Amino acid sequence: LRLTAMLPTFALLLLLALGVSLLASLPKHLHLHRTDDAHFLDKFASDARSKQTLAFPAGFSFGIATAPAHVEDQLDDAWLEFARKGRVAAWKNAVAPEQRVKFWSEPHEEIHLASELGVDTFRLGVDWARVYPQGPDGGADKGVLVKYRNILDEIKKSKMKVMLTLFHHSLPSWSAELGGWTNATTVGHFVEFASHVVDAMGDLVDVYTIFNEPHVYVLLTHCAGVWPPGKKPDMVEAALCLAPSAAQGAYTASLINMAEAHKRVHAIVKRKDANTMVGAAHHIGVLTPNGPADVMPAAWSHFMFTFYFPDLIASHVDFLGVNYYGQELLAGADVAVSPTEEYSEAGRGVYPDGLYHFLLAFHRRYGSKLPLWVTENGVADATDNLRPAYLMEHLLAIQAAIARGVKVLGYVFWTMSDNWEWADGYCPKFGLVEVRRRLKDDGTLALERVKRRSFGVYQKIIQSNAVDTREREASWNELMRLAKENATRPFCRALEGVGGMTGAFGLDEPVHRPWIAKDWRLGAYRTHAAEHIGVEHLPLPWHTTPEWMISKDVAKGLAYIYESSVNVSSRVIRDEL
Repeated sequence: LRLTAMLPTFALLLLLALGVSLLASLPKHLHLHRTDDAHFLDKFASDARSKQTLAFPAGFSFGIATAPAHVEDQLDDAWLEFARKGRVAAWKNAVAPEQRVKFWSEPHEEIHLASELGVDTFRLGVDWARVYPQGPDGGADKGVLVKYRNILDEIKKSKMKVMLTLFHHSLPSWSAELGGWTNATTVGHFVEFASHVVDAMGDLVDVYTIFNEPHVYVLLTHCAGVWPPGKKPDMVEAALCLAPSAAQGAYTASLINMAEAHKRVHAIVKRKDANTMVGAAHHIGVLTPNGPADVMPAAWSHFMFTFYFPDLIASHVDFLGVNYYGQELLAGADVAVSPTEEYSEAGRGVYPDGLYHFLLAFHRRYGSKLPLWVTENGVADATDNLRPAYLMEHLLAIQAAIARGVKVLGYVFWTMSDNWEWADGYCPKFGLVEVRRRLKDDGTLALERVKRRSFGVYQKIIQSNAVDTREREASWNELMRLAKENATRPFCRALEGVGGMTGAFGLDEPVHRPWIAKDWRLGAYRTHAAEHIGVEHLPLPWHTTPEWMISKDVAKGLAYIYESSVNVSSRVIRDEL
């Protein structure tokens, strides 16, 4: 019993020791924020100010993204069950929340808006639970597959390419009861589902992102228990969740199973049509330490999250999708809110430079033979004062990376219309289009869609294949005017907690937070670490995932950790910091 009680502490000490060793041994040429990249960005940003337009390469793709759990009505999925149990914020106070934005019954509304916007790519998903409502032995619902095919056909007839996601944070309840992705049998069940999808509509699909943000799903489902089915791990499970697979951590075990499923589905797609592009949409975000004590956890987090899953599938993709929203400040086991940083309504710090640095990091790791595609980027902003500037600065970050030699195929904005945002419900407003929900006299749901100014900004960029610097300056000046007037805006996260924000939980009703008069534009941002820790370029780990991370050899893993720990050099740490 005493040994069991000590396990969480022992595991945390091992993780800390490993973080120290990683930080100490990292060669400078593998840092995230490389000085030469920063200097290149400075010059790019300076030159941009003197140009009237900043153009993208010919053939650059622009798209819009959504997902079944966000938009589909008549969907009895795990998220609906989760919400009815009271586990989703800003849900029960929304009008007819279970109907989302009625994409299943009225897909033409979103498709028409996308066509009017002018995007060439429409990213959407197929819900596994809808296709297999009765479990693996119940067989695929052929009527559902026909309906999905009709939706894809409508997209194609609207002159847009289809980018199809097969797993987007929604696991059938029957699979969750079997352990979900921690159980290797899930691989076969998912491959069977994917095979039916490919057979039924593969001829209409141009691009597959088989998995969306798999490590985010595993973290919030198995390590934190704040996503369906909402099973809270005990202390030992929580402490060991991020342990290497040598210790049977749920994180690595799940991602290894998901990688195996990806490879098998990749083979199915290629057998049907070798020219169909196959990738995955991988989430990355800058995890910045809030103080000196948080440097090691930030290093460990980058090590575990940034390259682990892409490394597992790199030889089975035609491109790597990058989902980027911004930065978070790690404060112990929580996420902090800084009064000097600008945020989205959903609590993500605005940091366009981070996208530039990540694109370069992936490019250097996988080489020019593996192109990148920004498969998600967007901001929650009901006022639409932040979104135009956010959009343009992140598009310029992509241009800077391209100018630096990175091959980026395109950009997909999240999202068209305000919708259900996972455990945050309907509070964060990510849409280019506002959605006003009301019940008609007959009790049916009416959705009034109102285009925001950012719809027109993105539309103009697509039409011209360029960012207009006058539009950029006007959007920024308006934002700074609001900040100087101490204007406020909605914020969907609690402003209390260990680190200043209870990172995993949203609010039923937003609080209000002032706009921040800080220059976060591309190339102008001074990092939180530089301001509060005195470290401009953190030596975060960007080297190859070591073999022991994906090995089931316990002795091998523990030996690596021990050897790394005892070889830590205080001189190297001091030099690096």
